[in-house]
Amino acid sequence: MYSPEAIKRFKNPKNAGKLKKFNGLGKAGDPDCSDVIEISVLFEKGIVKNAKFKVYGCPGAISTTDAFIDLAKGKTMEQALKISQQEISNLLGGLPLSHMHCSKLPIEAFKDALKDYQNKRR
Repeated sequence: MYSPEAIKRFKNPKNAGKLKKFNGLGKAGDPDCSDVIEISVLFEKGIVKNAKFKVYGCPGAISTTDAFIDLAKGKTMEQALKISQQEISNLLGGLPLSHMHCSKLPIEAFKDALKDYQNKRR
């Protein structure tokens, strides 16, 4: 069902936790499957310097969020906003069609974290 990469990230996500120092905090959830994601992000000079996540959810939600953070780190805010569900799936070696919706959650949580960051700077 899940690729070896998705299983590896589910069992040992390297980006799990919450940053001690962050300036953007975002959340997203899917009421249909009860997955909830929280992402803490450190933005520096328009770059995603670091990020961590907490997830209450399935292996798909955990592995896609871990993959999204790897894709976002080091990118500008604008570049990170362009990360697609397909890019996340590709990094994981594919996702079961029934869990493709999980790849939308980290994108939405990141957008929320960016909004939080921008609101704090006003």
